[in-house]
Amino acid sequence: MQKQRIEVIDYLRGFALLGITIVNVFQVGTDYDSYISSLVIHSMESKFIYMFIFLLGLSSMLFMSSLKERSEKANLIYIRRSGTLLLIGISLVFVGIPSGGLFILYAIFGLIGFVFLRIPPMINIVVFIAIAILVYSTRDMVLIEAESSIVSLVGPLSMFSMVILGIFVGQISFYNQLQRFKGLLVTALVILLFLSYHFYSWAFTPINSLVMSLFYIVFFTILSMYIKGRRLFSFLIAYGRMSMSNFIVHTSFIYFYLMNNQSLTSSALTLLNIALFIIIIQIIYSNIWLKYFKMGPAEWIWRMGTYWKKIRIVDSVEKGSKRS
Repeated sequence: MQKQRIEVIDYLRGFALLGITIVNVFQVGTDYDSYISSLVIHSMESKFIYMFIFLLGLSSMLFMSSLKERSEKANLIYIRRSGTLLLIGISLVFVGIPSGGLFILYAIFGLIGFVFLRIPPMINIVVFIAIAILVYSTRDMVLIEAESSIVSLVGPLSMFSMVILGIFVGQISFYNQLQRFKGLLVTALVILLFLSYHFYSWAFTPINSLVMSLFYIVFFTILSMYIKGRRLFSFLIAYGRMSMSNFIVHTSFIYFYLMNNQSLTSSALTLLNIALFIIIIQIIYSNIWLKYFKMGPAEWIWRMGTYWKKIRIVDSVEKGSKRS
């Protein structure tokens, strides 16, 4: 059951990275009037960031639970984990790699989320619902009064609510008992599909990002419950496990190469082809890399900073036993 839980999370992480890659590539282009660009803006822009933030909360809860089971210094290691991510983000920004900004945001959310790890699950879900109601209630204000103090808080609050939701999902061991929640998931999928359609045209608003990201999470979770679905998207597991390394690589390529070669990004179709090329290459090398290494290079650095000790990226003992 543990293996299935980890795989489902990696499916989601890989799917989110796939969407983020497409969105990041399209930020280079100028052909915003095409159907493809409109589709990317309305159905992908910021939604996959919300998915990653949800996974941050979920993985934080699972990580803390694992530390407590092993009787380790859970609080100290957790804070080091967020602190290391913050340092990685600052270092990337310092050398001019734009992906660092997102890691800084994740680290800050992770540190704030530390408080919610100690709060009972029922309170966490109530807080999430309260924020969701606030986001819904201020949906018109976002379009009309973009500079107001209330509206300026709605965006960050809606993003952080995904951390709280992720923590709640981890607290109730949701991904350990998916079959039990199958009916709830299907009902949620139908409701979220309707809401996604209703708010589809509300691009760049928190309500659009919150609703559609939840739809993607529920849809892909249901898909992962079936053997054919898991087999169909099995290539996303390695891609998701190396999401941190892959994110740094593809944002560096976009910033240092595509930004300086605007002639290559003149049409939306060209941008889509470039994004798909990056995704395919990263999926291929992620699957090859994890055949020889236990984790990606960025994940390895993060792990060593978290545990404050040298960690083997290649397990020679396991490799030797497999050969024999």
